[in-house]
This record gives sequence, C-alpha cells and structure tokens, in this order.
Amino acid sequence: MSQTISHSQVSPPPPSLPPPPSPVTDINESINEAPMFLTSNRTVSYWWSCMSPALRTALACIIVGVASIHGPDTVRRHVTFPAFSYVVSIMLVGEATLGDALHGTMSAIYGTVLGIIPAMIALYFVKAVGIPIATTTATVFVMAFVVSWTRPSDSIAKRIALGQTVLIFATNFGHDEVVDQGRVRGSIMKPAHVAASTVLGVAAAILALVFPYPRLALNEVSQKKKLYIEMAMERIGVLVDGFCAENTSSMAVFISQAKSYGAASTKLLHHIKTKQEKVQWEKAPFGLSQPQTGIGMTRDGLQSIEMPLKGMEIALASTNSVPIKSFSMQQDLESNLSILRDQMCLKLLKSNCCHDQKLPSNKTFQNVITTLVQNPCDMSTLFFLFCMRLLLKKPLSTMPADRSKEKVAPTTIEPGSDSFSDEPNLVPRGKNKPKFSFKLPKQRIIASLKCSLALSLAVLFGMLFSKDDSFWSGLTVAITFTPQRESTFTLANLRAQGTLLGSIYGVFGSYISEHLMELRFLVLLPLIIFTGFLRNSRMYGQAGSIAATLSALFLLGRRNYGSPIQFTITRLCETFIGLSCSTFVELVLQPTRASTLAKEQLCQSLKTLRECIDSMEGEKKLREQVGVLKKCITEANSEPNLWFLPFNTNYFQNLHESLSKMVDIMYFIGKGLENISLDCNGVEQPLTEEMKEIINGDIEKFKRVACASIKCLEMVCSSNNSRPHDIEIGIVEEGLSEFGSLSEIHEQFKKVEMEIMENFGMEGLSYWEIKVEIVLSVGSIGFCLGELMKEIKKMEKGVTALIQWENPGRNVNLNEIYCKLRGRKV
Repeated sequence: MSQTISHSQVSPPPPSLPPPPSPVTDINESINEAPMFLTSNRTVSYWWSCMSPALRTALACIIVGVASIHGPDTVRRHVTFPAFSYVVSIMLVGEATLGDALHGTMSAIYGTVLGIIPAMIALYFVKAVGIPIATTTATVFVMAFVVSWTRPSDSIAKRIALGQTVLIFATNFGHDEVVDQGRVRGSIMKPAHVAASTVLGVAAAILALVFPYPRLALNEVSQKKKLYIEMAMERIGVLVDGFCAENTSSMAVFISQAKSYGAASTKLLHHIKTKQEKVQWEKAPFGLSQPQTGIGMTRDGLQSIEMPLKGMEIALASTNSVPIKSFSMQQDLESNLSILRDQMCLKLLKSNCCHDQKLPSNKTFQNVITTLVQNPCDMSTLFFLFCMRLLLKKPLSTMPADRSKEKVAPTTIEPGSDSFSDEPNLVPRGKNKPKFSFKLPKQRIIASLKCSLALSLAVLFGMLFSKDDSFWSGLTVAITFTPQRESTFTLANLRAQGTLLGSIYGVFGSYISEHLMELRFLVLLPLIIFTGFLRNSRMYGQAGSIAATLSALFLLGRRNYGSPIQFTITRLCETFIGLSCSTFVELVLQPTRASTLAKEQLCQSLKTLRECIDSMEGEKKLREQVGVLKKCITEANSEPNLWFLPFNTNYFQNLHESLSKMVDIMYFIGKGLENISLDCNGVEQPLTEEMKEIINGDIEKFKRVACASIKCLEMVCSSNNSRPHDIEIGIVEEGLSEFGSLSEIHEQFKKVEMEIMENFGMEGLSYWEIKVEIVLSVGSIGFCLGELMKEIKKMEKGVTALIQWENPGRNVNLNEIYCKLRGRKV
C-alpha cells in the first residue's frame, strides 16, 4: 500500500467491502452533503501528480534554453554558464509550489551573496586564470568551509554558493581578455557572469510555476485537508462497522480496510505538513489567505483526529472476539453507535457549529453507558468508546503539549536525563544561568570539513584529469551537498545510474537533432516526463531522476561543446571523480555504519521509553526518538553489506512497529490521566480515596515491572552492540523484576469501574458526564497498560531473535544474559 501511493498525491485504497451504509439519523441530510465514499481514480491521480511537475520542469528548461541560445545578445553575453542555469531551475522546480519557488528565490539570493562576494574578494588577490592547481584547491577548500559553516543551514542556498565557487575558481571559459583589463575588472566580470546564469535559472523556475496558472501551496494544503477529512469519515464508518460486525472474519476485513486508510492518512498528513511550511511564503507577498473550514482543518486539529482513529483501530485489533456480541441489547447498542458515528462525521464536516449540539451526544452516550452497566464488557470496548468520546467532547484544535500536571500522582523526573528534543531547556531566572563557552559544535565542524574536503579533492583530481572540464567533478559535489548524514553508497549509486542513463539518451538525441536546436527541446520532453515517474521509483529515486535529467540537458540544451561522445566520456569520468571523493570523505569523517547507528538508536529509544513510562510523560520526546530510529533503519537497509554482517531489517522493523504503537498508547494514557484529574473540578468527585489508591498502586506496580523489563532489553542491546560476538560482557546495573500477573492489574481496574457504575443515577447531566468520563478513562488506562505489557513482551521476543540471529551458536536467554551482566547466577 505504501509503495503505490504517490508522495505528491495520496488517494484512498480500494475497499475490500462495500462502503458503510448512509447515516439514518436526524442529521442524515447534513452528512450526505459530503462524499462518504471516495471515488477518485488513483491511477489518474498518480499520473497527474507525476506529469504536472514534469511538464513544469520541461517548461523551465525550455525557458533557459531559449534565453541562452536565442535570447538577446546582452543575455547571451552574460549567461556564459547555461548548464548552471539548468541546475538552478531543476533544483527549484521539481515538485515545488509557488511558495517553494519564492522560498527558493530567497535562498538563491542568499546563496549568490554567500558565494559571489567572497569570490570577488579572493579573485582580487589571486588570478582566476592560470593560477597553480595547489592555489586553486586551497582557495576552493577555504571558500567551501566558509559557505558550509555559515548559518542558517539552507541547503539550496549553500548548494548554489558552492556551485558558484566551483565555476569561478575551477573554470577557464574564455576570459583571458578579462585578465588583461585589470585585476578589478577581472574580479568582477567572472562572478557577474556566474550570477547572471543563476538569475536566469531562478527566473525560469518562477515562470514555470506560475504559467499557465500558479501551483499554490494554499490550494494543495486545502485539497489534501479536505481529502483527509473525507478519508477520516470513511475510517469512522469502517471502524464502527467493525465493532458491530457479526463475526470475527468480517471484523478482520474491516480492520484490514481501516489499516489501509490509516496508511494513506499518514502520508496525507506528512504531505500537508511539508506543504504547510511554504504557505507563509505565499501569504506574505500576495496577501493570500487560507479558507477557514473549521477547527478541524488546522494541523493540530488533524492530528487530534488521527490519534483517536488510531486508538479505535488498536482497540479492534486487540480483541479476539466480536465486541457487540457480548451485549444483550445488541440492536439498541448498534443504533446508538450509528448515531455516534453520524455525530462524529457531522463534527468533521461542520466543526464550527458541532459544539452547540451537545444534548444528542450526551443522550447517546447515556444510552451506551447504561448498556455497559447492564452488560459488563472488556476494556477494549471501553477504550474504543473512549476514543470516540475524544472526537466528540472538545474542539479538535486543542492538543495539550505538556501533560506534566495531568497525572493522578505527581512524579519527579531525573534532572540529568538526556534529551534529543529541539526545545530549549527552561532555566529559572537567577538560577543556573548558562555560561559563555568557546566550545565549537562538533557536528558543524564535521559537516564543514566534509564539504570542503570533498569539494577541494574533486576539483584537484578533476583538474589533474582534464583542466578544461574539471568543474564538472566539483559541480557534482556542490549540487549534492547536505549537512546531514545520508546513505552515501546508495545515493552515489543512484546518481551514477541516472548520469549514465541521461548521458546515453543525450548522445542519441544530439545525433537525431544535430543541426536543429529547436528539435532538441522536443527530444528532451519524453525524458523529462519519464524521469518524473522515476522520482517515485526505488530503482532511481529523486537523486537518480535529477541526475538523468541534468545529464541529458547538458548535451541537448547547450551547443559549442565539441563532440557529444567525447564530452559524454569526459563528463562521466569527472562525475565519477566527484562521487568517489564524496564517498571517500564521508567514510573517513563519519565511518560509523548506519546499521551500528540503528542499534545504538534502538538502545536510546528503549532508554527514553523507560523514562517515559516511569514518569508517565514525555511522549513527544519518545516520538522523536522513534522517528530517528526509523530513519536509521531505512538508511541501514539501503547501505551495502560489503564485508560486514548483513543488517536484519525485518527484526528492526518489528521492533520499530512495537515502539511506534507504544508511543501512541502513551498518548492515550496521558489523556486518560488528564480526564481523571481535571474533569472533576467544581463537582463532587466520583472517585473515592480508596479508588485513587487502587489506581495509583496499579500504575506504580506496572511501572516497576515494565521499567525493569525495558532496562533488561536496554542493557542486553547495549552490551551486544559493544561486543557483537560476546553477549556475556556488560556492566552491573539494577536487578530485573519478574513480570507480575497482568490479570491482577486488570481486575483492579474493573473493580473500580464496577463501583462507579453501581452508583449510576440521574443526579444531573453534568455529574453524569463526569461519571462517563471517569469510567471510560479508567477503562482506557487499564487497557493501555495491558497493551504496553504485550508490546514489551513482543519486544523481548524480537530482541531474543535478533541476538540469536547474530549469535547462531549460542542458546540465547534474556534473563540468563541479564544475570550474567549483573555478575550473579540465575
């Protein structure tokens, strides 16, 4: 499912069952205004999502080609690097919107200032033409270090600045007469020509994105949000139908369908988040405003829709029987759940007025809770209703970022705990003020050295191979610069394949249209469209498709470069030099393999999970750690094994799935604790002191058991990382507690629920609402603790299998390993 959905356009999966029945309540007419079943053609949407960026890319290339070949003499005289104009235009267009283009324009301006002004100063003191190779290499090294060190870390700006540096210092494009005109003029004209080539690329990109109509990020975000709301309504219907299914087979089909919708929704949310960052660039200069479609259309509001839907899916997937079959009043419950489903859909459609309709929702939940009182149910049912309640009870845009004050029993956090969050540490006034330090950031130094070494080595070896074409090797490094760690071998392989594909196509195309430049742009069009589809493929990806497009453009979009075959051979060699230098420097400065980083990040994620469970907060920090783990697993899966032990992707993906589920569960635990502690203000507390003690005691018992088990996994994984072939070496830490009986904790929570339910009455609607919240919250907390314990046990099996796979000659037992790590007998 995830492989067939385009990054630019996500369409809903085809349902395995007929669509849910239309609502039959008094709000039927309102809900039927929206399409309850999504009928968009996925194939057409996918084709258009690839064709539209490709056609705009082709238009930008045509603008550059026409201006550089058939433009006015002034333009042709100053645009002496049309190849760089093509690079800039493709760098800015791609799958960009107008907001991306405006942001890219500012980045290009900043990059031009960053690259041109220092180059002009340097050229004033050294000659640009005929200077020794050593001087050129040293100048490029210094310039690249300065560019990569500067802030902010805008990749587009720095790539443009590095490309300009290469063109200024590593080229000899007929400016011998400039040197004779004086040092001042010589230090101005060459950078000016490079800047003019950059301006042409930027102008072509902007024109391509506004013609024939602008591609606005505002429109894309609005469309994707509308599609997400429609998909969320479908998911609600599928999940409720799964809850009311007649048998387990039908329920399994509904669960599978809900998971497909969930995967598509996740991609939609990612796309919305990516494009929403560019909306401000469109609002500022044009005064555009996003249509207000209700509180559910904010980014936080969409996330607050997604989490309850995930919870409903977790509740259905965790039950082994049909939930509704355990109730004697089955038809009444089905009817009430249908009403709740319709009310949730109505809230998504008309969120501005939905909160005025509280009475029907309360009556419906009153009927549901009355049925629960008469028919005791398991906690998965209570958790399912708890998630439904989350969608109905408060505005969708409210998502508390900090739940430190929402717990039943306050706990303390270890002050020395590590944090990878980007949020600044809050320090009380007058206490522990940070002192000024001259300590340089290690990561920035490594990134700057990596960039400057790779670029200078590429220019050096490129000049040794061919002084006239040496800039191609440096340009290859410059336009692929990134300060972050990347899959070096994988990206180099993709770029090499793309360069070869585009070069071969360009050679054939140049012979077909040898004497007619206008025909060459038509020859380019099929390749640009084809590479538009290659962006979403595993074989080439974005890096390979861009390399293929540029390689063909350098042949078909220019003239007066000599024999196409000779130029292709030379450029392929220069490209190989550039890719080899980048790979070599990456391995020297950052030799740690991605598989090793994945194992280390797994240990860090386990540590953060243990801290999160121990304090019952910090879900955001844990989510960040699990996200980093996913990136490490993806990178490790793509790197070559060489002489190392292969990376077992399946085991790590299973561990990541368990951690991701536990992150979501911690979110719901926080919500449940919030309801228990906050929803009773000003009203008589339904929870007695004895009930509070039971809940707190069970939570503390769970924390001791869970943290001990996670500590065991953390120590075993950490020891196995340091000595992969000796799993008996480690450090002495706290002891491992055996798992307690999970059923005991569940029984205690059920006891609290039954005591509250026995006292149900009609004292008043507000008091009744509080009782509903308490019952559902207590049940959801009990359910979530049980699911956490299941996932911990699943992770134990996964870690055991992973260590067994790495140590096939040993009989792996986690308890035995842990005890040996502590230096004691079992």
